Amino acid sequence: MLDQFILAHVVDAMSAVVMPLMLFAFFGGLLARALIYYTARSEARFALEFEKRVRVYLMATDAPRVASFYRITRILLEKTFIECFEMRDKFKRRNLDAVWSLTDRLFLIQDGSRRLIEDTLRSIRYFRREGMPPKMVETAKSSFESNPYFNRVLGIVPVAFLHELLNILPGMFLIGGILGTFLGISKGLPELGGMDLGNVDETKRVMDAFLMTISHAMLKSIVGIAFSAAMTLINTMFSVEGLYYSLVNRYSNALDYLWNETTTNEVDAVERTPAAPPKKAA
Repeated sequence: MLDQFILAHVVDAMSAVVMPLMLFAFFGGLLARALIYYTARSEARFALEFEKRVRVYLMATDAPRVASFYRITRILLEKTFIECFEMRDKFKRRNLDAVWSLTDRLFLIQDGSRRLIEDTLRSIRYFRREGMPPKMVETAKSSFESNPYFNRVLGIVPVAFLHELLNILPGMFLIGGILGTFLGISKGLPELGGMDLGNVDETKRVMDAFLMTISHAMLKSIVGIAFSAAMTLINTMFSVEGLYYSLVNRYSNALDYLWNETTTNEVDAVERTPAAPPKKAA
């Protein structure tokens, strides 16, 4: 009785939903990979723009030099933010500036870049010239990894969890295809039990129906293999590990350049002094 109940309800229901689930997972995985990659590309773009401005500052021989590492880092980070976001939003000189402005706000890239600047300045203000030079790689990694805007897609889904889920998705497609094939076979086998070998026409009809069921079941394995191969290729082509490694190195190298160029790490008096509390009304 239990076997008949499972065959009549569970197997049929699971066999019907395997293909829609694989389709939903595949296209959902494509969308999730695109969102993660765009977020990582936006982080890399900001790190690249900051590195460009650091190189321009170092190569400008006639420009006034700033002795404080903290001050010049703050100046160049704020300049990068203004030119990448605020001036672009204001003037929109290029054709796609309006589109980039909208997507950056949607993906919280502008807020994430502002938070990155704040975390970086909060870390480097305590560096001292005495002793070993600070490890800028650790500062860069900490600033990016602790950023709540860059760690969540659209500010909702954690990037680390989604990335790990996408990495195991190709294997899940293989399992789903094999499961769908076995479910289809299990669904078609009972039909052979009622076959009358003395009736040739009825036997042919039952065998044709069984073979059709098997072909549909095998199709799920083929689709699962195809989705697995396609998802593996997409995960490889749009991998964010190399991109993250590159942006951290660019950001930390830019900080290293500025550290070696400067001689002090003085903080402005206005920033060093805490804000006075508001006065109470008389």
